[in-house]
Amino acid sequence: MRKILALALILAPLAVLGADLGKIDVSTKISHEDGIHLGLTDSGVYSFGLAGDGYTFTFDGSDNDMELGVSGVYLSHSDSKNVGVGYGAGVGIFDGGVHYNWMSNGDHVVGGATTLTVRGVGLETSADWNLSASDINGKVGTSIDLWGAQASAVSKWDIDSFSFDGVDFSAGYEIPVADGLAITPALSMGLDEDWDRGDLKASVGISMSFGSNVL
Repeated sequence: MRKILALALILAPLAVLGADLGKIDVSTKISHEDGIHLGLTDSGVYSFGLAGDGYTFTFDGSDNDMELGVSGVYLSHSDSKNVGVGYGAGVGIFDGGVHYNWMSNGDHVVGGATTLTVRGVGLETSADWNLSASDINGKVGTSIDLWGAQASAVSKWDIDSFSFDGVDFSAGYEIPVADGLAITPALSMGLDEDWDRGDLKASVGISMSFGSNVL
C-alpha cells in the first residue's frame, strides 16, 4: 500500500496538468553480473553492452550507435555520426567528460558534460558547440533516485541566443517483484519554449538481473 501511495504522490504533479494518456511504452532490460546487458523496446529497438576490466562496448539500435571505450577513452559511430571520440572519468561523487563528433551531415561538434551525485540526488549539465553552424546548445537537469522513487527535470537552452528551448519532466517508482525482477511505471511530459504542454506519456520498464548488478 505504501508503494502505491508513493507512486501516486510522485506522478500527481504531472497528471494534474491534464494531458491525455495514449499508448503505454514497455521496455525490458536484462543484466548479468559479468557485465553483459540487453535492452528491448516494444517497437523492436534493442541495445547491447559489455563491460570488462578497463573496457566497455555498447550498441543502441535506435541510431545504430556503436561505442568502444578503453580506460575512459571512447570511439563511436552511428547513422547520424561519422565518428566520435571522447574521454570521461569519475572521482567520487563527480563525473565528467568531453567529446568531439564529426556528424554525417558534415558538421563538427565539440562538447562536454558533468554530473554531481550526492545521496541519490543528481545535478547534470551539458553543452554542445556546433562549430559548423556556430550554434551552442546546453542542458541543465536535476534528478532523484531515492528508495525506489525516480524523478527528473531537464531544461534545454540555446546558449548563443540566450533563449529557453523547453523542459522535460519524468517521474516513476521502481517496484521490486521478486529477487532480480523489478517493474517501474513512469510518466513523462515536456514543455516547449512557449511553455505549451506536450503529451503526457506513460511507460513501464521491466528490469531483470542475474547476479549482483541491476541495470
